[in-house]
Amino acid sequence: MEPINQRGLGKSGVILAVLVVVVLLISVTYILQPKAVEIHLSGSTTVYPLATKWAEEYMQKKPNYKIDVSGGGSGKGISDVAQNLVDIGMSSRHLKSEEFKKYPSLIPIPIAHDAVMIIINSKNPVLNTLLEKGISRDALIKIYVEGSLKSWEYVASIDLDDDGYIDYNGTHALNPETGLLEYMPSNYKLSASYEIHPITRSDASGTAETFAEFLGVNQEDLKGIGASGNPGVLQAVASDPLAIGYVGLAFAFKEGVCAMPIDANNNGIIEEHERVDSEAYVASHIADYPISRILFFVVNGKPTKEVADFIHWCLTEGQTYVSDVGYVSLTPSEVEDALSLIR
Repeated sequence: MEPINQRGLGKSGVILAVLVVVVLLISVTYILQPKAVEIHLSGSTTVYPLATKWAEEYMQKKPNYKIDVSGGGSGKGISDVAQNLVDIGMSSRHLKSEEFKKYPSLIPIPIAHDAVMIIINSKNPVLNTLLEKGISRDALIKIYVEGSLKSWEYVASIDLDDDGYIDYNGTHALNPETGLLEYMPSNYKLSASYEIHPITRSDASGTAETFAEFLGVNQEDLKGIGASGNPGVLQAVASDPLAIGYVGLAFAFKEGVCAMPIDANNNGIIEEHERVDSEAYVASHIADYPISRILFFVVNGKPTKEVADFIHWCLTEGQTYVSDVGYVSLTPSEVEDALSLIR
C-alpha cells in the first residue's frame, strides 16, 4: 500500500506545482504589462482635428494609452488645464497677460502654424468678383466692428439691382457717378437679396481673438450671428448664400464654401501672399499671410513623464501628420525651442 500512497502524493505535488507556475506566470505577465495611461485634452476647435489625429496615431503605437480630446474653444482649454481638469489645454492663440497673471504656472508649447481664413458661401451672388478682388481689411471692419456695411453690392462694387446705386446699408448707397455715399430717401430699401450675413463665434475662441486682433479690436467687439466652434461657423456659412465667416485653414476649403482673399493693406490689389488659391498655397506662404498664427498645447507646470512623452512625440514624429490635417509644421529650430519647454 505504501507505493500507492507515494504515487498519490506524487500526483498531488505535480498538480500543486503546476498551479504555482500558472499563478507565477499570471503575476509576472501582470507586472510586466504596461500600465494603463489616460491623457485628457480640451480647448481649441482649430487644434482639435490635429490633436485627434495625433491621439489616434499615438494610441496605435502605445495601446495602453487612452487619449481623450474634446473641444469647447481656446478659453475653455486654458481654463481647464489651469484648474487641472485636463492634462493639456489646446489654444489657437497666445495666452493673455491676465491669464499668465492669474495662472503663472501655465506653459504654452508651440505645436504648429495656422491661418485664419475668410470664407463665403459657394453660391454667393457675386462669388467670382469676390474671389478675384477679395475683401479689404477696411470692409471687414465695417462689417464686423462698425456693423455699417450691409450689402454685397458695395463689397463687389456692382449695381446688382440696376437702380443706379450701389447699396451700402439701409440708409446709404454709393453713387457710381460721384463716388460718394449718399443718404437715401425714406422710400429707399436695402435689397434683402444681397444683404451680408456675418457669422462670428459664440464661444471663447482663439480664432475669433486672432481675427479681432487683425481688425484692431477684441472678440467681444465683433458683431454677427454667433456659431460654436470652427465647425459651427463652417456649417452656418455653407447653409447661407449671403453669409461670411472666418475659420482656421483646415476648415476653409470644404464643400459649400470658398476661401476669399484679404486685401490686408487696402491697396486694391491681391498680392501674392494674400492669395488663397488652395490650402497648400496658403501653407507655403504662411509666414507672410495676413492673419497667420501659432497653435499651442498648454500645460500647468512640468508635465508628467507620460504627458511629456506624448508631447515630445507630437513635436517630433507627429509633425509628419500636421500637413495631412491642413496645418503647417514647425521649423526644426522651432521644434527644438518647443522641446526645451518640457525637458
